[in-house]
Amino acid sequence: MRLECVFWDWNGTLFDDAKASWLAVNDMLTVRNLPLITFEQYREYVDVPIIRFYEKVMDISKESMNELSEEFHSLCAKHLPENPLAGGAKDLLRYLHNEGIKQYIFSSSHNKKLMPYLTRLNIDKYFDAVLGADDCFAGSKIERTEGFIKRNGINPDNIVFIGDMVHDSDVAKQIGSKCILISNGHQSEKTLKATGIEVVATLDKLLNKFSQEVFLL
Repeated sequence: MRLECVFWDWNGTLFDDAKASWLAVNDMLTVRNLPLITFEQYREYVDVPIIRFYEKVMDISKESMNELSEEFHSLCAKHLPENPLAGGAKDLLRYLHNEGIKQYIFSSSHNKKLMPYLTRLNIDKYFDAVLGADDCFAGSKIERTEGFIKRNGINPDNIVFIGDMVHDSDVAKQIGSKCILISNGHQSEKTLKATGIEVVATLDKLLNKFSQEVFLL
């Protein structure tokens, strides 16, 4: 089967926000007089749905998930790099686009937060659809993505999912598609390799891989 579609995760894959997220979490812990965590701990603890992460670092019985989400996103924005697009992302998006491969974003991010970045970073033109969430709770992407694929008659055998978290491989597995995981995002290389899924260090290296191989699955 020939590769026809790429489903991209956003946060930590195309959008370089892992360290900004860690710093934002530590800001939240500081306000609550709770112990700070290292970046390595953040990458071990982070999970989907995101409530599982918060349960590991604070007492969420005293918190509102709506308020936690708004607090986190406000703080995270302050720590983002000036150009938050991951290294190699634009070159890889352009390359796949020129090869005639359709590209979609499947993300836990709320659409209202995601879309402005796509426009500002001038990459919205590369995507045929954006499957963001309807809320800020960073829940499962499985049902949303699976429904889109079925409605649009896309053959799962012709899809590659690219993400930086175990949950991205769970989505691919549920749909019956191939997955490649990027190890410089929100979860550690060790955690990702434990899935048995192919792991690539960066998008630059993934571009080299794609450019040297025929698009066969």
